[in-house]
Amino acid sequence: MYPASNKKLFQDIVQTKGLIVSDYPIGTKPVAGNFPARNRIVSGLSDGVLIVEAAKKSGTMITAQTALDQ
Repeated sequence: MYPASNKKLFQDIVQTKGLIVSDYPIGTKPVAGNFPARNRIVSGLSDGVLIVEAAKKSGTMITAQTALDQ
């Protein structure tokens, strides 16, 4: 999981029968190219996406476009 500081949160979610959703198997290394797929899941599960500030070429804008496409 990424960042590593989320390990306890991950364990808590699993122990309480929560759900972890990913396109990638557990243990997949954090690679920048994987983040847009993750953000597609986040925006797809959300009722809305609010962008307050973002660079023109950023993961935030990729997420915003993904949300609009969905």
